[in-house]
Amino acid sequence: MNRIVRLTRRILFVITIAATSTHAAAQDNNPASLLTNRNSNDKDAAKPRQVALDVLIQAQPSYRIKAQEWGRAFQELGYTPQFRQPKPGEEIRVENVDKDGSESVHIVAGMSVDGTIRIGKRKFTIADAKDLKALLDELAEFGAGGPPEKSPTWGMTAEQLLEVTQLFSDPVKDDILLNSPVITIESIGLPANVRMKFTDAARLRALGRRPESAPNSLNLIGYSKGTAIAMVLAQYGLGFRPQRIAANSYEIEIDNGNEASNFWPVGWKTQETTAVVLPAYLKSIPVDVEDAEVSALMQVVSERLKVPVFRSTFSLASSGKDLDVLTYTRKNDKVSPSRLLTSIGDKLQLGFDIRVDESGKLFLWATTSEESAAFKNRFAHVKQK
Repeated sequence: MNRIVRLTRRILFVITIAATSTHAAAQDNNPASLLTNRNSNDKDAAKPRQVALDVLIQAQPSYRIKAQEWGRAFQELGYTPQFRQPKPGEEIRVENVDKDGSESVHIVAGMSVDGTIRIGKRKFTIADAKDLKALLDELAEFGAGGPPEKSPTWGMTAEQLLEVTQLFSDPVKDDILLNSPVITIESIGLPANVRMKFTDAARLRALGRRPESAPNSLNLIGYSKGTAIAMVLAQYGLGFRPQRIAANSYEIEIDNGNEASNFWPVGWKTQETTAVVLPAYLKSIPVDVEDAEVSALMQVVSERLKVPVFRSTFSLASSGKDLDVLTYTRKNDKVSPSRLLTSIGDKLQLGFDIRVDESGKLFLWATTSEESAAFKNRFAHVKQK
Protein backbone atom coordinates (compact mmCIF):
# COMPACT_ATOMS: atom_id res chain seq x y z
CA MET A 1 0.00 0.00 0.00
CA ASN A 2 2.83 2.46 0.84
CA ARG A 3 4.34 1.77 -2.60
CA ILE A 4 1.03 2.57 -4.27
CA VAL A 5 0.66 5.78 -2.27
CA ARG A 6 4.15 6.89 -3.24
CA LEU A 7 3.52 6.17 -6.90
CA THR A 8 0.11 7.83 -6.94
CA ARG A 9 1.59 10.94 -5.37
CA ARG A 10 4.10 10.98 -8.23
CA ILE A 11 1.26 10.65 -10.69
CA LEU A 12 -0.45 13.58 -8.99
CA PHE A 13 2.67 15.65 -9.53
CA VAL A 14 2.72 14.70 -13.20
CA ILE A 15 -0.89 15.70 -13.77
CA THR A 16 -0.88 18.89 -11.72
CA ILE A 17 2.08 20.32 -13.47
CA ALA A 18 0.32 19.38 -16.71
CA ALA A 19 -21.98 2.43 -9.66
CA THR A 20 -20.75 -0.86 -8.54
CA SER A 21 -19.29 -3.48 -10.86
CA THR A 22 -22.27 -5.83 -10.67
CA HIS A 23 -25.38 -3.62 -10.37
CA ALA A 24 -25.85 -2.68 -14.03
CA ALA A 25 -24.91 -6.12 -15.31
CA ALA A 26 -27.50 -7.68 -13.06
CA GLN A 27 -30.16 -5.37 -14.53
CA ASP A 28 -29.68 -6.25 -18.17
CA ASN A 29 -27.08 -7.67 -20.52
CA ASN A 30 -28.13 -5.22 -23.23
CA PRO A 31 -25.50 -2.45 -23.38
CA ALA A 32 -28.15 0.10 -24.36
CA SER A 33 -29.83 -0.25 -20.97
CA LEU A 34 -26.57 0.49 -19.18
CA LEU A 35 -25.58 3.70 -20.94
CA THR A 36 -26.14 6.75 -18.77
CA ASN A 37 -27.21 9.95 -20.51
CA ARG A 38 -24.81 12.74 -19.63
CA ASN A 39 -27.82 15.09 -19.45
CA SER A 40 -29.80 12.76 -17.21
CA ASN A 41 -31.94 14.40 -14.54
CA ASP A 42 -31.77 11.46 -12.16
CA LYS A 43 -31.42 12.22 -8.47
CA ASP A 44 -27.76 11.25 -8.41
CA ALA A 45 -26.74 13.69 -11.15
CA ALA A 46 -24.23 16.34 -10.15
CA LYS A 47 -25.92 19.54 -8.99
CA PRO A 48 -24.55 23.08 -9.46
CA ARG A 49 -22.44 24.22 -6.55
CA GLN A 50 -23.35 27.15 -4.36
CA VAL A 51 -21.23 30.17 -5.26
CA ALA A 52 -19.85 32.53 -2.64
CA LEU A 53 -18.54 35.64 -4.39
CA ASP A 54 -16.35 38.25 -2.70
CA VAL A 55 -15.02 41.29 -4.54
CA LEU A 56 -12.04 43.00 -2.91
CA ILE A 57 -12.13 46.81 -3.11
CA GLN A 58 -10.16 49.68 -1.61
CA ALA A 59 -11.49 52.35 0.75
CA GLN A 60 -11.57 55.20 -1.79
CA PRO A 61 -15.03 56.55 -2.75
CA SER A 62 -14.46 55.71 -6.44
CA TYR A 63 -14.39 52.00 -5.55
CA ARG A 64 -17.72 52.24 -3.71
CA ILE A 65 -19.33 53.92 -6.73
CA LYS A 66 -18.07 51.16 -9.01
CA ALA A 67 -19.21 48.54 -6.48
CA GLN A 68 -22.78 49.85 -6.71
CA GLU A 69 -22.69 49.56 -10.51
CA TRP A 70 -21.24 46.06 -10.31
CA GLY A 71 -23.74 45.04 -7.65
CA ARG A 72 -26.62 45.74 -10.01
CA ALA A 73 -24.82 43.95 -12.85
CA PHE A 74 -24.17 40.85 -10.75
CA GLN A 75 -27.78 40.70 -9.62
CA GLU A 76 -28.91 40.68 -13.24
CA LEU A 77 -26.57 37.75 -13.77
CA GLY A 78 -28.11 35.88 -10.85
CA TYR A 79 -25.21 36.27 -8.41
CA THR A 80 -24.96 38.27 -5.17
CA PRO A 81 -21.44 39.45 -4.36
CA GLN A 82 -20.01 40.82 -1.14
CA PHE A 83 -17.83 43.89 -1.64
CA ARG A 84 -15.20 44.24 1.06
CA GLN A 85 -11.67 45.37 1.75
CA PRO A 86 -8.97 42.68 1.60
CA LYS A 87 -7.53 41.15 4.73
CA PRO A 88 -3.79 41.60 5.25
CA GLY A 89 -1.95 39.57 2.61
CA GLU A 90 -5.17 38.34 0.97
CA GLU A 91 -5.07 37.61 -2.76
CA ILE A 92 -7.70 36.89 -5.37
CA ARG A 93 -8.44 33.18 -5.77
CA VAL A 94 -10.99 30.53 -6.69
CA GLU A 95 -11.29 27.53 -4.38
CA ASN A 96 -13.59 24.64 -3.62
CA VAL A 97 -15.05 24.44 -0.12
CA ASP A 98 -16.29 21.17 1.37
CA LYS A 99 -18.75 21.36 4.23
CA ASP A 100 -20.99 18.57 5.54
CA GLY A 101 -20.45 16.56 2.36
CA SER A 102 -21.56 19.42 0.13
CA GLU A 103 -19.17 21.31 -2.13
CA SER A 104 -19.38 25.02 -2.89
CA VAL A 105 -17.02 27.30 -4.75
CA HIS A 106 -15.58 30.44 -3.18
CA ILE A 107 -14.56 33.15 -5.63
CA VAL A 108 -12.47 36.04 -4.35
CA ALA A 109 -12.31 38.59 -7.16
CA GLY A 110 -10.46 41.88 -7.21
CA MET A 111 -11.50 45.31 -8.44
CA SER A 112 -8.90 47.48 -10.13
CA VAL A 113 -8.79 51.26 -9.95
CA ASP A 114 -10.37 51.48 -13.41
CA GLY A 115 -13.36 49.48 -12.21
CA THR A 116 -12.56 46.21 -13.95
CA ILE A 117 -13.11 42.94 -12.08
CA ARG A 118 -10.40 40.27 -12.05
CA ILE A 119 -11.19 36.58 -11.52
CA GLY A 120 -8.09 34.46 -11.81
CA LYS A 121 -6.19 35.72 -14.83
CA ARG A 122 -9.25 37.16 -16.56
CA LYS A 123 -10.52 40.74 -16.48
CA PHE A 124 -14.09 41.89 -17.02
CA THR A 125 -15.85 45.19 -17.53
CA ILE A 126 -19.60 45.62 -17.05
CA ALA A 127 -19.90 45.38 -20.82
CA ASP A 128 -18.46 41.85 -20.57
CA ALA A 129 -21.46 40.59 -18.59
CA LYS A 130 -22.14 37.69 -20.98
CA ASP A 131 -18.61 36.32 -20.69
CA LEU A 132 -18.60 36.86 -16.94
CA LYS A 133 -21.82 34.93 -16.51
CA ALA A 134 -20.42 32.07 -18.61
CA LEU A 135 -17.39 31.86 -16.31
CA LEU A 136 -19.47 32.01 -13.11
CA ASP A 137 -21.86 29.36 -14.41
CA GLU A 138 -18.92 27.17 -15.38
CA LEU A 139 -17.40 27.46 -11.91
CA ALA A 140 -20.78 26.69 -10.35
CA GLU A 141 -21.07 23.52 -12.42
CA PHE A 142 -17.51 22.23 -12.30
CA GLY A 143 -15.83 23.93 -9.35
CA ALA A 144 -12.47 25.66 -9.14
CA GLY A 145 -10.75 23.16 -11.44
CA GLY A 146 -13.00 23.95 -14.38
CA PRO A 147 -14.49 21.53 -16.93
CA PRO A 148 -12.85 18.08 -16.87
CA GLU A 149 -12.11 18.21 -20.59
CA LYS A 150 -10.03 21.37 -20.11
CA SER A 151 -8.46 20.87 -16.70
CA PRO A 152 -5.20 18.87 -16.42
CA THR A 153 -6.55 17.59 -13.10
CA TRP A 154 -10.07 17.14 -14.50
CA GLY A 155 -11.42 19.77 -12.13
CA MET A 156 -10.30 18.00 -8.96
CA THR A 157 -8.06 19.06 -6.11
CA ALA A 158 -4.78 17.26 -5.47
CA GLU A 159 -6.36 15.36 -2.58
CA GLN A 160 -9.33 14.25 -4.67
CA LEU A 161 -7.08 13.21 -7.53
CA LEU A 162 -4.93 11.18 -5.14
CA GLU A 163 -8.04 9.41 -3.89
CA VAL A 164 -9.18 8.58 -7.43
CA THR A 165 -5.73 7.34 -8.41
CA GLN A 166 -5.65 5.03 -5.41
CA LEU A 167 -9.12 3.74 -6.25
CA PHE A 168 -7.90 2.84 -9.74
CA SER A 169 -4.72 1.17 -8.44
CA ASP A 170 -6.46 -2.11 -7.60
CA PRO A 171 -5.26 -4.91 -9.90
CA VAL A 172 -7.28 -6.65 -12.59
CA LYS A 173 -7.98 -10.24 -11.56
CA ASP A 174 -9.17 -11.92 -14.79
CA ASP A 175 -8.62 -11.85 -18.53
CA ILE A 176 -10.65 -9.09 -20.17
CA LEU A 177 -13.06 -10.01 -22.95
CA LEU A 178 -13.84 -7.10 -25.24
CA ASN A 179 -17.61 -7.12 -25.57
CA SER A 180 -19.26 -3.72 -25.49
CA PRO A 181 -17.33 -1.01 -23.61
CA VAL A 182 -19.99 -1.01 -20.89
CA ILE A 183 -19.97 -4.72 -20.17
CA THR A 184 -16.19 -4.90 -20.45
CA ILE A 185 -15.68 -2.12 -17.89
CA GLU A 186 -18.27 -3.73 -15.63
CA SER A 187 -16.33 -6.98 -15.84
CA ILE A 188 -13.15 -5.19 -14.75
CA GLY A 189 -15.05 -3.84 -11.78
CA LEU A 190 -15.43 -0.17 -10.91
CA PRO A 191 -15.00 0.80 -7.25
CA ALA A 192 -18.32 1.00 -5.40
CA ASN A 193 -18.25 4.80 -5.24
CA VAL A 194 -17.41 5.28 -8.94
CA ARG A 195 -19.96 5.16 -11.75
CA MET A 196 -19.67 5.72 -15.48
CA LYS A 197 -21.54 7.88 -17.94
CA PHE A 198 -21.22 8.41 -21.67
CA THR A 199 -21.29 11.53 -23.79
CA ASP A 200 -23.78 11.43 -26.65
CA ALA A 201 -21.03 10.81 -29.21
CA ALA A 202 -19.44 8.05 -27.15
CA ARG A 203 -22.80 6.38 -26.61
CA LEU A 204 -23.30 5.95 -30.34
CA ARG A 205 -19.88 4.38 -30.73
CA ALA A 206 -20.35 2.14 -27.69
CA LEU A 207 -23.61 0.78 -29.10
CA GLY A 208 -21.97 -0.14 -32.39
CA ARG A 209 -20.05 -3.28 -33.18
CA ARG A 210 -16.60 -3.84 -31.80
CA PRO A 211 -14.09 -2.43 -34.30
CA GLU A 212 -12.56 -5.11 -36.52
CA SER A 213 -9.13 -3.93 -35.42
CA ALA A 214 -9.84 -4.59 -31.73
CA PRO A 215 -8.65 -7.85 -30.17
CA ASN A 216 -11.14 -10.32 -28.72
CA SER A 217 -9.46 -10.10 -25.32
CA LEU A 218 -6.63 -8.51 -23.37
CA ASN A 219 -4.51 -10.21 -20.73
CA LEU A 220 -4.11 -7.44 -18.16
CA ILE A 221 -4.10 -9.58 -15.02
CA GLY A 222 -2.11 -7.76 -12.36
CA TYR A 223 -2.28 -4.39 -14.07
CA SER A 224 -4.16 -1.60 -12.31
CA LYS A 225 -7.74 -0.87 -13.22
CA GLY A 226 -7.15 2.74 -14.25
CA THR A 227 -4.71 1.78 -16.99
CA ALA A 228 -6.76 -1.29 -17.92
CA ILE A 229 -9.96 0.73 -18.42
CA ALA A 230 -8.10 3.38 -20.42
CA MET A 231 -6.50 0.68 -22.58
CA VAL A 232 -9.81 -1.09 -23.20
CA LEU A 233 -11.53 2.14 -24.20
CA ALA A 234 -8.66 3.01 -26.55
CA GLN A 235 -9.54 -0.10 -28.60
CA TYR A 236 -12.85 1.64 -29.41
CA GLY A 237 -11.47 5.16 -29.95
CA LEU A 238 -12.74 6.18 -26.53
CA GLY A 239 -11.28 7.42 -23.26
CA PHE A 240 -12.43 8.64 -19.87
CA ARG A 241 -12.13 11.63 -17.59
CA PRO A 242 -12.72 11.26 -13.85
CA GLN A 243 -14.88 13.80 -12.06
CA ARG A 244 -15.88 14.28 -8.44
CA ILE A 245 -19.66 14.59 -8.06
CA ALA A 246 -19.94 14.61 -4.25
CA ALA A 247 -17.94 13.73 -1.17
CA ASN A 248 -16.36 10.29 -1.73
CA SER A 249 -18.34 9.90 -4.94
CA TYR A 250 -16.89 10.00 -8.44
CA GLU A 251 -17.84 9.23 -11.99
CA ILE A 252 -15.90 8.60 -15.16
CA GLU A 253 -17.17 10.38 -18.26
CA ILE A 254 -16.46 8.33 -21.38
CA ASP A 255 -15.97 10.27 -24.59
CA ASN A 256 -14.64 9.90 -28.13
CA GLY A 257 -11.03 10.89 -28.57
CA ASN A 258 -7.38 9.92 -28.26
CA GLU A 259 -4.16 10.81 -26.43
CA ALA A 260 -4.67 14.50 -27.26
CA SER A 261 -8.14 14.60 -25.64
CA ASN A 262 -7.06 15.11 -22.01
CA PHE A 263 -8.17 11.62 -21.04
CA TRP A 264 -6.88 9.52 -18.20
CA PRO A 265 -3.76 8.23 -19.97
CA VAL A 266 -3.09 4.68 -21.06
CA GLY A 267 -0.27 4.35 -18.57
CA TRP A 268 2.12 7.00 -17.34
CA LYS A 269 5.59 8.22 -18.08
CA THR A 270 8.17 6.59 -15.82
CA GLN A 271 9.56 8.88 -13.15
CA GLU A 272 12.99 7.25 -13.13
CA THR A 273 15.19 7.06 -16.21
CA THR A 274 14.81 4.11 -18.54
CA ALA A 275 18.34 3.06 -17.57
CA VAL A 276 17.03 2.54 -14.04
CA VAL A 277 13.62 0.99 -14.64
CA LEU A 278 14.49 -1.09 -17.73
CA PRO A 279 18.25 -1.20 -18.46
CA ALA A 280 17.85 -3.90 -21.14
CA TYR A 281 15.95 -1.36 -23.25
CA LEU A 282 19.20 0.51 -23.86
CA LYS A 283 21.59 -2.43 -24.35
CA SER A 284 22.60 -3.29 -27.89
CA ILE A 285 21.54 -6.56 -29.48
CA PRO A 286 22.35 -8.02 -32.93
CA VAL A 287 19.70 -7.23 -35.54
CA ASP A 288 19.56 -8.82 -38.99
CA VAL A 289 16.07 -8.72 -40.49
CA GLU A 290 14.65 -8.22 -43.95
CA ASP A 291 11.02 -7.31 -44.57
CA ALA A 292 10.08 -8.47 -41.08
CA GLU A 293 6.56 -7.68 -39.89
CA VAL A 294 6.54 -4.94 -37.26
CA SER A 295 4.27 -7.04 -35.06
CA ALA A 296 6.86 -9.85 -35.05
CA LEU A 297 9.68 -7.43 -34.18
CA MET A 298 7.58 -5.99 -31.35
CA GLN A 299 7.07 -9.47 -29.96
CA VAL A 300 10.82 -10.19 -30.08
CA VAL A 301 11.52 -6.95 -28.21
CA SER A 302 8.77 -7.77 -25.71
CA GLU A 303 10.29 -11.18 -24.98
CA ARG A 304 13.78 -9.70 -24.76
CA LEU A 305 12.66 -7.09 -22.22
CA LYS A 306 10.22 -9.40 -20.41
CA VAL A 307 7.65 -6.61 -20.74
CA PRO A 308 4.31 -7.15 -22.50
CA VAL A 309 3.40 -5.08 -25.54
CA PHE A 310 -0.10 -3.72 -26.21
CA ARG A 311 -1.48 -1.85 -29.20
CA SER A 312 -3.69 1.19 -29.63
CA THR A 313 -5.62 -0.70 -32.29
CA PHE A 314 -8.27 1.90 -33.09
CA SER A 315 -5.80 4.73 -33.70
CA LEU A 316 -3.48 2.48 -35.70
CA ALA A 317 -6.33 1.23 -37.89
CA SER A 318 -7.74 4.75 -38.33
CA SER A 319 -4.33 5.84 -39.60
CA GLY A 320 -4.03 2.86 -41.94
CA LYS A 321 -1.23 1.29 -39.87
CA ASP A 322 -1.47 -2.51 -39.82
CA LEU A 323 1.46 -3.81 -37.78
CA ASP A 324 0.92 -7.30 -39.21
CA VAL A 325 1.48 -5.95 -42.73
CA LEU A 326 4.05 -3.16 -42.27
CA THR A 327 7.62 -4.41 -42.58
CA TYR A 328 11.10 -3.25 -41.62
CA THR A 329 14.60 -4.13 -42.77
CA ARG A 330 17.87 -3.75 -40.89
CA LYS A 331 20.86 -5.85 -41.95
CA ASN A 332 23.85 -6.94 -39.86
CA ASP A 333 23.68 -4.31 -37.16
CA LYS A 334 23.84 -3.99 -33.40
CA VAL A 335 21.30 -1.67 -31.89
CA SER A 336 19.36 -1.26 -28.64
CA PRO A 337 15.64 -2.12 -28.53
CA SER A 338 15.02 1.56 -27.83
CA ARG A 339 16.88 2.68 -30.93
CA LEU A 340 15.36 -0.11 -33.03
CA LEU A 341 11.79 0.90 -32.16
CA THR A 342 12.63 4.59 -32.68
CA SER A 343 13.98 3.78 -36.13
CA ILE A 344 10.87 1.75 -36.99
CA GLY A 345 8.68 4.58 -35.73
CA ASP A 346 10.52 7.23 -37.72
CA LYS A 347 10.22 5.23 -40.93
CA LEU A 348 6.60 4.15 -40.55
CA GLN A 349 5.09 7.00 -38.47
CA LEU A 350 4.62 4.80 -35.42
CA GLY A 351 5.21 5.46 -31.75
CA PHE A 352 6.49 3.08 -29.06
CA ASP A 353 6.49 4.12 -25.40
CA ILE A 354 7.61 2.42 -22.21
CA ARG A 355 4.88 3.25 -19.71
CA VAL A 356 3.81 2.23 -16.20
CA ASP A 357 0.38 1.66 -14.69
CA GLU A 358 -0.80 3.33 -11.46
CA SER A 359 1.10 0.75 -9.39
CA GLY A 360 4.38 1.00 -11.30
CA LYS A 361 4.01 -2.05 -13.56
CA LEU A 362 5.80 -1.65 -16.91
CA PHE A 363 4.46 -2.26 -20.41
CA LEU A 364 5.22 -1.25 -23.99
CA TRP A 365 2.51 0.73 -25.81
CA ALA A 366 2.43 0.77 -29.61
CA THR A 367 0.47 3.54 -31.30
CA THR A 368 0.75 6.16 -34.03
CA SER A 369 3.52 8.73 -34.03
CA GLU A 370 0.87 11.44 -33.59
CA GLU A 371 -0.57 9.87 -30.44
CA SER A 372 2.87 9.12 -29.03
CA ALA A 373 3.89 12.74 -29.60
CA ALA A 374 0.74 13.99 -27.85
CA PHE A 375 1.50 11.78 -24.85
CA LYS A 376 5.12 12.91 -24.66
CA ASN A 377 4.14 16.56 -25.04
CA ARG A 378 1.65 16.22 -22.21
CA PHE A 379 4.33 14.92 -19.86
CA ALA A 380 7.29 16.83 -21.31
CA HIS A 381 7.61 18.82 -18.07
CA VAL A 382 8.35 15.71 -16.02
CA LYS A 383 11.95 15.59 -14.91
CA GLN A 384 13.47 12.12 -14.87
CA LYS A 385 15.27 11.20 -11.68
